[in-house]
Amino acid sequence: MRYLLMLPAAFLAPVIHEWVKALVSTALGDPTPTDTGHLTLNPFRFFEPIGFMFILLFGYGWGNPVPTSALHYRNRQSGVILTYTIPVLANLFLGMVAVVGANVMISRLGSGGLNAGAFMLLFSLPSLMPIAEGASHLYNISIYMLVHFGVISISLALFNLIPIYPMAANKLLLTFSRPENIARFNHYEKPMQVILILGLAFGLISRILWPITARIIGFTLGIA
Repeated sequence: MRYLLMLPAAFLAPVIHEWVKALVSTALGDPTPTDTGHLTLNPFRFFEPIGFMFILLFGYGWGNPVPTSALHYRNRQSGVILTYTIPVLANLFLGMVAVVGANVMISRLGSGGLNAGAFMLLFSLPSLMPIAEGASHLYNISIYMLVHFGVISISLALFNLIPIYPMAANKLLLTFSRPENIARFNHYEKPMQVILILGLAFGLISRILWPITARIIGFTLGIA
């Protein structure tokens, strides 16, 4: 049941990330997303099955990377910064909105809302447990879906700060690196991707990013 509840969030979070990237790059004068068919409302254009599977299995993944070209930006460096940071901020913002929405729905059940630990526990439950007596099944499902979207969106924003392709930080790192360093990064790209996958599989990434996700959720609940 948990994986069924994760499906919408696992699909939407990376799709939103890549769609926003296409919008920002296009707005800055880059025709590449349009030329490659990525400036579209078709969500499956941004769907990447391996990244989707990784989100379901490990909580972290990616979408189909939107190709961009910094040659078309008026200012190359600032264009790259905007194109690759705004999608991260979009994931973070929408994740925080989902956290607030889920907490409001829970509060209306008379439970007084959740703290970060209880929120993360809801995400980790293996099956759909009733959150409060008297709430409809659909109401409980809606809460769980918001919980999953909030956690996955925030986690995806943090995951994109890892400077390994196809994460956003990789593009930022290469943009501000010297040519000789870019060659080194490209040479070690595949081994670094293998290390990243092993880090996901053995839970090393989760040990680093999960506490940060919990802190962001706690901060969001605190200011809400």
